[in-house]
Amino acid sequence: MTNTTTFTLRYFPVAARAETCKALLFFIGAEWVLEVPEWPQEKGAQRVGKLPVLIEHSTSDAEPFVLGDSRAIEEYLATKYNLYYQPDDAQLMARQRELRAHMHDIYELSALIIHAPELARPFFISKYLALARCVVDTHEKVLRENGSNGHYFGNTTTFLDIAALAGLLTFRKTFVHLVPELLTPLDKTNAPEINNAVEILSKDPAFASYISALETCSNAE
Repeated sequence: MTNTTTFTLRYFPVAARAETCKALLFFIGAEWVLEVPEWPQEKGAQRVGKLPVLIEHSTSDAEPFVLGDSRAIEEYLATKYNLYYQPDDAQLMARQRELRAHMHDIYELSALIIHAPELARPFFISKYLALARCVVDTHEKVLRENGSNGHYFGNTTTFLDIAALAGLLTFRKTFVHLVPELLTPLDKTNAPEINNAVEILSKDPAFASYISALETCSNAE
């Protein structure tokens, strides 16, 4: 019997922490659904009490595979579907994980700003802007060294490209309404290589469904 794999992604119906997970599922052409739990009533039923949670259903397994934490889900899907660049090279793998961690650091600080008390926002915004400038400089250099071809490494789409696409599109959607100044380090003037990569990737039909879904998704507030 042919093995069939489907996924359930359990998360809120907003553009936030699970966007790279969603983009990966769309890109690989997975059969999947978004499940929105009752919150906080179902919080205790989740792995470590938080979302997102990925549930993998396979006809070859007696029990579904359940995985919590957005970063763990991303790494699992990227590994399972061979979306790392040269995964046998330990140093290149470490570099890709480092660059993804940079993106995550920016997201975490931006989320803190959005939910911070008004009086505390200027302090956290200054920290964000300093971090974002450093991250952008590093990522711009990597993209230039790869020939400004829309990819961080090589000439095909990898996990890091997908994370950058989901990250920037989510930032544009969220911050334009909430804290627009957070977009400045990521605009076309300050981050031309990143924006070029996202523009190139956005034209790939493999991302059409993801981009359409993101446009109809609510903002995280």
